Amino acid sequence: MRRGHVHSGGWAGGAGGAVWLADLSGSSPVVGSAPCGRRWRAAQRHGGLWAPVPPPPRMAMRQLPYFCRGEVVKGFGRGSKELGIPTANFSEQVVESFPSDIPTGIYYGWACVGNGDVHKMVLSIGWNPFYKNTKKSVETHIIHTFKEDFYGEILSIVITGYIRPEKNFDSLDALISAIQEDIEEAKRQLDLPEHLKLKEDNFFICQKAK
Repeated sequence: MRRGHVHSGGWAGGAGGAVWLADLSGSSPVVGSAPCGRRWRAAQRHGGLWAPVPPPPRMAMRQLPYFCRGEVVKGFGRGSKELGIPTANFSEQVVESFPSDIPTGIYYGWACVGNGDVHKMVLSIGWNPFYKNTKKSVETHIIHTFKEDFYGEILSIVITGYIRPEKNFDSLDALISAIQEDIEEAKRQLDLPEHLKLKEDNFFICQKAK
């Protein structure tokens, strides 16, 4: 993967698409460019069956992978208490740094807390229709069991793929079931070579070297 030169913000365009790299851990956002062709599976598993799903928004796929780094702040407190699925929240500053044309929805990728190991993750960008949030949020569920909270730590993520749009649910159980399906889909996709290679990206290596 090639990198473009550093900017204070905006696109570093390329014929094969562009990739954002934002570092909000204490410096201005920086941006790099890279080709980003991605495959999309045309079906998802629902209740043991494979059902056709619409392709992801072109804008979402054109802007992936997306690299971001920022401090973990306290969120709504619902992930662990109500859902049993803890999430790490970025600050409003980091959320506002996301390109405005990255669609809301559910994504997958890789995440690293501080200088720790890199783990699979699933991520929500948007307003969480079930809870009717008034502020846009970016919430990361790292597919790993942590012994304690890590508020104040620097979370580094790379978003590599799109799962589905945001949607409302009739019940809390239906929401939890959908999230569990998202997690399983993330696991499957991240085992594919084109996504797996980003686990070893220099973005994570550079963070560990600090």
